[in-house]
Amino acid sequence: MLDATAVATAPAGLSAVEAATLPLNGLTALQSLDLLDPEPGATLLVTGAAGAVGGYAVELAALRGLRVVASAAAGDEAFVRAAGARWFVPRSADLAEAVRALVPGGVDAALDAAVVGIPALGAVRNRGAFVSVVGGAAPVPLRGITVAEQWIAADADALARLSSLAGTGQLTVRVADTLPLHEAAQAHRRLAEGGIRGRLVLVP
Repeated sequence: MLDATAVATAPAGLSAVEAATLPLNGLTALQSLDLLDPEPGATLLVTGAAGAVGGYAVELAALRGLRVVASAAAGDEAFVRAAGARWFVPRSADLAEAVRALVPGGVDAALDAAVVGIPALGAVRNRGAFVSVVGGAAPVPLRGITVAEQWIAADADALARLSSLAGTGQLTVRVADTLPLHEAAQAHRRLAEGGIRGRLVLVP
């Protein structure tokens, strides 16, 4: 059983498979942005911007009025720009150098969904903010930058807001593939290989 503080109504018009992609990754992105707490108009770097967490982060940041620098594979540029990114940096580039060429002095904050670490920190201005979405992966704070890790927490109200955004088309849910439950090990292998765009969903 789930506690009432962990659930919300599914997005209107979406299938159960599509709705299942929202809670973990959507809440991680939302709570990471809340932790960073940048002002509207601030600059934000999102690494892994085409991934399950990063894609939500780009859209949610744009909805908050943030100016987003998205880092992803070269082939993902069209997607992240459509999601609301103002600038794009291919992940093959020297991240700090490329970001600072676009935003002199560095971005105000970084949401490190790809667990890049120090190269992403190097793109942040002095006394900026940095959040890693993987526990134990945050780099050592440098140059007065506030560094934190986001550990997802159940939040029915936040999930309801995400559901509403998804139901009205303001938040894009992406199903990379569906697999039967007995192929869970295969799903884990595919995740470990990387390159997944959206979520793998196990179905009974």
